[in-house]
Amino acid sequence: MRRIRSVLAGLLAAAMLLSGCAGQPASSQAASSQAESNSAIAVEFTPGSYEGTGKGYAGDIKVSVTVDQNSITGIEVLEQNETEGVGGAALPTLVDRVLDTQSLAIDAVAGATYTSQGFLEAVTQAIEATGADPASLSQSQSGSQEPKETVSLTTDVVVVGAGGAGLAAALTAVQGGADVIVLEKMAMVGGASAMAGGGTNATGSQWQQEYGIEDSPEAYFMDIMKNGHYYSDARTLWLYANTQGAAFDWLVAEDGAALPYNNTQPGPSAEHTYGRTFSPQGGGAGVVNGLESALENLGIEIMLETPAQELIVTDGVVTGVKALGSDGTPYEITAESVILATGGYGADTDMLPEEVSVLPYAGAVSATGDGLKMATAIGADAINLDKVNIQPHSIILPDGRGQHTFQGCLAMYNKTGSVLVSDQGVRFVNEQGTANTIIAGMRQNESSYLIMDAASFETYTQTCIASHNYTQEQLDQWLEANGTSTPVFAHAETLEDLASILDMPAGALTETVERYNGFVAAGEDSDFGRKVTAPMGEGPYYAVEMNLRYYATLGGLHINDTMQVLDTNGQPIPGLYAAGEVVGGVVGDIYATGSLFGWAMTSGHNAGLAVTGQTVFED
Repeated sequence: MRRIRSVLAGLLAAAMLLSGCAGQPASSQAASSQAESNSAIAVEFTPGSYEGTGKGYAGDIKVSVTVDQNSITGIEVLEQNETEGVGGAALPTLVDRVLDTQSLAIDAVAGATYTSQGFLEAVTQAIEATGADPASLSQSQSGSQEPKETVSLTTDVVVVGAGGAGLAAALTAVQGGADVIVLEKMAMVGGASAMAGGGTNATGSQWQQEYGIEDSPEAYFMDIMKNGHYYSDARTLWLYANTQGAAFDWLVAEDGAALPYNNTQPGPSAEHTYGRTFSPQGGGAGVVNGLESALENLGIEIMLETPAQELIVTDGVVTGVKALGSDGTPYEITAESVILATGGYGADTDMLPEEVSVLPYAGAVSATGDGLKMATAIGADAINLDKVNIQPHSIILPDGRGQHTFQGCLAMYNKTGSVLVSDQGVRFVNEQGTANTIIAGMRQNESSYLIMDAASFETYTQTCIASHNYTQEQLDQWLEANGTSTPVFAHAETLEDLASILDMPAGALTETVERYNGFVAAGEDSDFGRKVTAPMGEGPYYAVEMNLRYYATLGGLHINDTMQVLDTNGQPIPGLYAAGEVVGGVVGDIYATGSLFGWAMTSGHNAGLAVTGQTVFED
């Protein structure tokens, strides 16, 4: 079997950008050859390097554009604050598109529209500085529209989807001796995993045992079953409970994925009876970067912008996939095993319950149910399709998307004086309670707000910035608006003035804070049972509007203990496996901290073991 060679110029640059090397220059070889082929369009530059700045999603994007007399020979991203794994990962693709086409009339990278616009604004400004008219580069340089010849490829395993689960599956399979082809419909890897905090459940792992934590698969099973209101598929959850420890050991082992996780003792939480969640360095984007780099080091290329479109079935056996390249080239890939790791369907509102689709979405734009649709088209069984993960602790960004600030809220509640109140200025829940409890309380309010003193606000915002929830530049803009824009970040010297900005009843907020401070002094919250920490201090005071959001779908394909997809009769479909969010029934109707990202890693590793004939689980 052979591996795919060079599939997309700039893949290495994308990996470097994800690890923080934003200023790496792109290759100019493709630019020169493309410029020659487009010589009919006369463009004259003053040779040299020129800088430009544009407004991206999370701040300014600054570039340096190098030109000779008739072509753009290089583009270097000098500064950027885009979301790691999303806009940040899209920039190398945008660089390549401009260089390859010698045009500013390029397509935006799906899922990174604001980044794309800011990048093009910066390049346009730089082009103006060369003395050329940017309008001369506004004509699309698309190639021939003649039908492409189908390319046939053969491999042991084809993985559909290069998010966390797909990358973990591919790496495990390669380490197990398989030749692997990875397909990804987006211009960058990562999917929902690149947007996640990356907390990973690890019951039974060596790290957990070294801390003397007496956890067990049975305890994990019951915690998740209860938290998810008993909607989990018992067999799938039992598989997860019993294999996550070994999967985590592989994640951090030198002869495994060798990913840098923080080896600090985990503690219990509202959803977890025992401490079992470890966090990676760099969050989910750091994990994605590490897995991608490991595959690259093994010579495995990822076919970006190449969506799978159909499963190939021969005599009832899945024997490969059909896919379409970004240049219109059709691919038929024959494989002994196909692993679907295509994510969920949160971005397809037609597949969602109406009460969910009205909430802000915080997930990946790539989550359009592709793998689910392909598999059910050949008779696969799907379960829990009405279950969608709704979570609190969210702000609504200016573009309407939900952005979690969970880490900031958790740090603030655990360390400082702060409360969560309704639009009437009164507390309504234990702020440290389960997501289920907080969601139920928030649903009773027209609006909900975090109320913080200066120390609380500093803890909240700096934790959110460190977690890449938003940037300092965005925060400064929101504070300047002082409650008049989305998201709502309001501030005032007194609680009375803050309440006025938020249109709360006079005196209610002040009374609420005084009552909370009384509980702190007494050492007991007699209203809601919160573990009190510190009192709320003197002003200035801050308020941040909290919203519900959804970002992951919890229904999907039904699998067995070896990650095989089951048909509607409960029988495995030969040759077809699934991992990650495309699998249904894992966590019921709401996730617990670390359970979804942990499932991506565990199920991906399990699928890679299964397709290479290794033991996944022995009950």
